Amino acid sequence: MAIQLQKTLRKFPPCRAACPAHVNVQAYVALIQKGLFKEAVEVIRRDMPFPAICGRVCFSPCEDACARVNVDQAVAIRGLKRIVADIEREMGKVTAKPVPKKYGEKVAVIGAGPAGLTAAYELAKLGYPVTVFERMPEPGGMMRYCIPEFRLEKFVVANEIAYIQETGVEIKTGVEFGRDITIQSLKEDGYKAIFIAIGTQLGSKLNIPGEDLEGVINAVDFLRAVNSGKPIKVGKRVAVVGGGNTAIDAARTAKKLGAREVIVLYRRSREEMPAHPYEVELAERDGIIFYFLVAPTRIIGENGKVKAIECVRMRLGEPDSTGRRRPIPISFSEHQYEVEMVIPAIGQIAETNLLPREILIERNGDLQVNYDPVTLATNIPGVFVGGDLATGPASIIEAVAAGKRAAESIHLYLRGMDMLRDRESQITEVTWVKNWNLLEKKDRRYYPPVEKPHMSFEEAIEYLEQLKGRARFEAFRCLECGPCAECLANLDLCEGDKAVVNEGKCVGCNVCAVVCPFGAIKKNSRRVAQVDEDLCKGCGICASRCPERAIEMKKLTDDEILKVVVKSLME
Repeated sequence: MAIQLQKTLRKFPPCRAACPAHVNVQAYVALIQKGLFKEAVEVIRRDMPFPAICGRVCFSPCEDACARVNVDQAVAIRGLKRIVADIEREMGKVTAKPVPKKYGEKVAVIGAGPAGLTAAYELAKLGYPVTVFERMPEPGGMMRYCIPEFRLEKFVVANEIAYIQETGVEIKTGVEFGRDITIQSLKEDGYKAIFIAIGTQLGSKLNIPGEDLEGVINAVDFLRAVNSGKPIKVGKRVAVVGGGNTAIDAARTAKKLGAREVIVLYRRSREEMPAHPYEVELAERDGIIFYFLVAPTRIIGENGKVKAIECVRMRLGEPDSTGRRRPIPISFSEHQYEVEMVIPAIGQIAETNLLPREILIERNGDLQVNYDPVTLATNIPGVFVGGDLATGPASIIEAVAAGKRAAESIHLYLRGMDMLRDRESQITEVTWVKNWNLLEKKDRRYYPPVEKPHMSFEEAIEYLEQLKGRARFEAFRCLECGPCAECLANLDLCEGDKAVVNEGKCVGCNVCAVVCPFGAIKKNSRRVAQVDEDLCKGCGICASRCPERAIEMKKLTDDEILKVVVKSLME
């Protein structure tokens, strides 16, 4: 008896749900297990165009959500993405097949950062003629100009962008929005939809005395200058103010440029630091010194140049709107650090003066973009905004998600369809493993970027084989905690319909509880797995993943199956 479910039971596995772009992690990891590396990269590119870039610098929320953390450590998902992308590149030039134009409406994208390039890529795949306009000499945005070479090689960025262009995307550089082009001029040129993704190109100021002294340079300007090949002279002692990834990048860059001593000043504790923990660890290995719970009050100069930075010590009070404890100055705790260079890295802001006044709104005394958070549409028909411009500084993968959302909205708009149709209101996906956020988080597994050494052809072949073996080994750690399509469509296609535990075989490893999509398995006082029959849907995942084969599937009667189906439809 095959009972077709009228309501899907499927939710994303936790890794895919946690990814802002919802990259199909489970699928490409399964392909890596089989040694199908090229196919794995193709799966990644269905959801995002930057496998090699994100394989290096993504902050990997997928690993935070990995169900494997309750067994030992998360699967190295980001590392796997990098390895398969690098294998693909090493095996030959990666090219994309041009997508035939299906539609006649031209689309303009302003800004060639990750959000803009992703939107252009998705629209080109749909068959639209797309042109990207970029102010800088080269496309890539912050990926090219603000992430240091030691974290993200420029040839990797160039290769990924070339792939996007090969799909049919046209990129015009050296074109400034607000000067060379405007919304009006683009519409007059026949563009039917416009996506503005200019990012946050300006660094926030400290707003303290001495900020205009020689030797003070904002982190964004500092990193952009270094990545553009401009000569930058750093002092012997450098202070970086801030606790995000940009601050860490600036500190490590200053150190590599020859600074004898680099200190990072952060007003909260290490636990509240937004920077990626692994990047902080690498900075410490580079010899960078961190001072926590300190905030600058003024920059002291001599003969117009930086001589020292004065700070006050802080204590943590009650949580603020961000959920982090608010830093409070401690009276009479002023102290100084002798430095020759100060690099503020406390945030980035958008150049709202480039935007038309119609799409701006004043909030808390600042001009911000006014847009629909679901569709990214503004109150000017056919004009959409997204990425850092809309949300403030975020990660590359979050910008990719914004680009995908914008492309979907533009497609619906140009086809005259409801842009809210079948759209999620926000990315609040309920995960396949319902309780992943409650699981005990153990140390995540990371693979530090290791550059391929110079080697002969024969050595390179051996190196690639080692990479492949390492990738397959890591991929087999995946618990595959998402269901198969057959289980979702027909409850009677599995070997059975209810899980039954053989207590004599159970060793209490907890794998079954981790992978159970419905939270139906728990340990009893003897650390033996027990199944809640009311919650069990008979998917069979626990039985297939049990390393001791301690779980079997019991066949239900037709009446029992019907009862399960009716209950699931009513949930």
